[in-house]
Amino acid sequence: MRSVHAVALEKDPMEARYDRVARFYDALTAVVEWFVSKNRRELLRHAKGSILEVGVGTGNSFKDYPQGRHIVAVDLSREMLNRAEAKLKSYDGSVSLQREDVQRLSFSDESFDTVFSSCVFCSVSDPDKGLRELHRVLRKDGRLLMLEHVRSRGRLLGFLMDRLNPFVAKYSVDNINRDTVEYLRKAGFRVEQDRNLVHDVVKAVVAVK
Repeated sequence: MRSVHAVALEKDPMEARYDRVARFYDALTAVVEWFVSKNRRELLRHAKGSILEVGVGTGNSFKDYPQGRHIVAVDLSREMLNRAEAKLKSYDGSVSLQREDVQRLSFSDESFDTVFSSCVFCSVSDPDKGLRELHRVLRKDGRLLMLEHVRSRGRLLGFLMDRLNPFVAKYSVDNINRDTVEYLRKAGFRVEQDRNLVHDVVKAVVAVK
């Protein structure tokens, strides 16, 4: 079962970037998808009640969700959403695809019990604003589940990530030196789990409103 809802959005530079890479996205991420999928499935065991996924991309997450749920899945890129439609059959449940900017969500306050994202906030133009929006649409005691790559706390690796980030951000679609866990705390979340998956750069995070 599926439904698609279009929302008029202000143009974000990231939208054009993801529209351009949408046709190649699955091929570009194929090498790491097995790793992401395994950890995504584990993290989604924490999902309860009504679920919002932000940055659904081409829909690789559908195969990892608990069965029989209703999921609202949003993305900024129309081309990404078009490719996600083709994967809806892989999910035994109901998915509503919607074009949204995480920095300006159209949902009412306290609309969801769980929000999930996977490698999204490395590319959000204003991550603080985006996380405050997720805090707004979560119900009290609702959970935010995140797989994210962040800036290393290690002195040398952190320094290198800072130096390389301007080049990566210019020619790619993401930033490699975001301190997303700290942004979560500033947005009003309580971090329950901050588990390192690859060194201290790739993390599984569970945060509570």
